[in-house]
Amino acid sequence: MATRADPIGTQLWSQIERFCAELRRRGLDIAVTEVLDAAQGVAQIDIGSRAELHAALRCTLVKRPHHGPIFDEVFDRLFPSRPAPRAERRADALGGAGAEPVVPLGEATEPDDFASGELDLAAARDQDLRFLADELVERHGGFDQTARTEKYHVYRVLRAADLAALMAAALSNAADGDEPIDRRELDRRLETLRRLIVESVRSHMADIAPDDGLAGGRVADPFDIALAEATSAQLDDMRVAIRPLARKLAARLRHRRQSQRRGRLDMRATTRRSLSSGGVPLSPAYRRPKSHKPDVTVLCDVSGSVADMAGFTLTLISALADELSRTRLYAFVDAVDDITDLIAGSEFAIEPWQLLQHGKVIGADGHSDYGTVLHNFWERYGRTRLSTRSTVIIVGDARGNYRPDRAEVLAEMASRVRAVYWLNPEPRAQWNTTDSVQSTYATYCAGVYEVRTINQLTHAVEDIL
Repeated sequence: MATRADPIGTQLWSQIERFCAELRRRGLDIAVTEVLDAAQGVAQIDIGSRAELHAALRCTLVKRPHHGPIFDEVFDRLFPSRPAPRAERRADALGGAGAEPVVPLGEATEPDDFASGELDLAAARDQDLRFLADELVERHGGFDQTARTEKYHVYRVLRAADLAALMAAALSNAADGDEPIDRRELDRRLETLRRLIVESVRSHMADIAPDDGLAGGRVADPFDIALAEATSAQLDDMRVAIRPLARKLAARLRHRRQSQRRGRLDMRATTRRSLSSGGVPLSPAYRRPKSHKPDVTVLCDVSGSVADMAGFTLTLISALADELSRTRLYAFVDAVDDITDLIAGSEFAIEPWQLLQHGKVIGADGHSDYGTVLHNFWERYGRTRLSTRSTVIIVGDARGNYRPDRAEVLAEMASRVRAVYWLNPEPRAQWNTTDSVQSTYATYCAGVYEVRTINQLTHAVEDIL
């Protein structure tokens, strides 16, 4: 651990330790070795530079993209940017005492003009945006009242700043001028201003309540978010991360298969070995269980609210192909189709619209019909492709729109294969309500799992395989 002779200093080291402890409380997995790596990184930078300190800590402590916002929030609270007093900042913006006045923010000559809509966003520099952010937070943050949550103070400032009006004014000024304007640069400056406002609010909150300003819940792991409640941005993040997750799962399965328990004692082999030691069994021999790769067939409902889970399940199983002896993938709504080649040709996670567009999964009316699908799947594919070594995984909510469930087909299938498992993306409390016949199908399944999140899906697949 650090000592008083450390180049980063005792006070800074103490703050870094507190910083890491708060990140752990918020859900980040930070080992002691990573804290030491952070200390080594900080020792190599200019500790007077807040940007370098941020970069050094972030690159050593953050391992997942969705932990970034939590890291930034805690960093801004514990290592706040301390804005200079208003008079000093104003003098600096005007070029210093006795200097020729330089007005970097449009035509504004007094701080009050910043709220009047005269700021030229296209002409502003990054240091000007920080000056503006501090002014807006001081004037409109509401810190003269009782301090509330960060969102409350940020909302007050953004409402007063009216960023949309700033953007519209910048575009209007550019249209009246001779030089073309880069819209991407304007977007960057607007986003920089928004970020600086948040940073300034956090600095003020750290000044007001340095000990209580870190209140906050644990960061939400996107793989623990129910897919039915996830936003489009969260679903996109999951699609990017599902294949790396599958590689980790494949590594765990491979390790387990290669390190199976030694099995029962082999008396004959043990007796033969003991001859070299005068009949003393110094080296027992065991019957090692024969390792085999599963033969997996997946049948997924791709209709309605279960479509996203079906896409993730198909992608996950496809990515595990090297750890399986054979994989066949099927999708259905009220018709069933073999989509193994379609999934194999997809570099990233398969999306529901691709299954509906490229697969022949819609039959008579496009409403789920589990009874018809099970019968057609068994007659077209199951009788010839499934064997006693096959593991069948069915993904769906078991809602057949009050049509015949044809459970006898599933019963025959279960008697001809190694095992049938059912993954249901609905909450368990909703099973067997209205048109759900989950309990009927569960009779012939070796296991039924609730899989509303990616983590639940991963644990179910790992348990099955």
